Amino acid sequence: MDPKPLASRLEGKKVGKWSVLKRREKQPDSSGFFSTGYSVVDADGNEGFLKAFNYLYAFSGGAGSSVDVMKAMVDNFTYERNLLEFCSNHKMRRVVTAIDSGEYSEQGEVFSVPYLVFEVATSDLKSHPRLTNPGLKWKLTAFHGALVGLGQLHRKRIAHQDIKPSNILVFGLDVSKISDLGCATQQGNSSRFEVEGPAGDLRYAPVELLYRHCSLDWDTRRFGADFFMMGGLLTYLVTGINFLGLIYSHLHVDQRHDHFGGSFSQALPFLQNAYDLSLEQVKQAIPAEIGGDLIIVIGQLNHPDPEKRGNPQRFPGDLPRFSLERYISVIDRISKKIA
Repeated sequence: MDPKPLASRLEGKKVGKWSVLKRREKQPDSSGFFSTGYSVVDADGNEGFLKAFNYLYAFSGGAGSSVDVMKAMVDNFTYERNLLEFCSNHKMRRVVTAIDSGEYSEQGEVFSVPYLVFEVATSDLKSHPRLTNPGLKWKLTAFHGALVGLGQLHRKRIAHQDIKPSNILVFGLDVSKISDLGCATQQGNSSRFEVEGPAGDLRYAPVELLYRHCSLDWDTRRFGADFFMMGGLLTYLVTGINFLGLIYSHLHVDQRHDHFGGSFSQALPFLQNAYDLSLEQVKQAIPAEIGGDLIIVIGQLNHPDPEKRGNPQRFPGDLPRFSLERYISVIDRISKKIA
């Protein structure tokens, strides 16, 4: 038997109705540790991106017992597949959903390969050529589409938990969608991430999780995390650096989470100072005529204290703290205002 797992050698094979053409190399910031991607095409010439899950990983020295890892992988695949189907059924047009799924097996192989197939994007926000354009109009339009997609998830009580440039896909010239629900969780429909806490790529994580703080309130813990990561994405589009990176650039080494031994409440004063300096740095990178509104959005999405993140609720009848509607409206207005 070939020592490489079946999920890693599907090139040239027929998987369901799909002919597998070429293996896709992982992005440097990809969180798909247990899967392999492929370009595929069906008999009618329709192209797709196939995500193949590798169950053999459970027996290759992963954390925990093989049985536990195997169960977790099966559960994760099933959870993601069902969540994608839920989003498709609820017509979430700005969320990338699967167009096919199934399980591939071969004689002599111990493990089958579960797979999902997605529509093919032109690019993602990590590598799109238009990111080199100094103008903001296209970037804000792309961000707006991703924000709408996150709003569609949130309205159904789904937290994404892994928002970053490579998980925002662009179709055609400027239709952007949020993708990769592998770390997502839906309230009342628990995934393993609901129990384990932080999920996704820690390089883009909300700052409180790095300091071992996890709110007991579901909205603050999950939607608040999505807000911080979405604010980080917006900051990346206007400065080239995500907001967490800016915060860390203004911290002394002994204040950073991997050196600091105190509580999150003890860390908040110097995190607040780094946040203030970061906002000022972002302000310098934005044209003055739109800077005020964008700074407000970034500031509210990226507040270091999750209890103060989101819409300020000063008066009765204000928008819920974790409503995205105002931010969607503001970004749409700004993007249309730019020539």
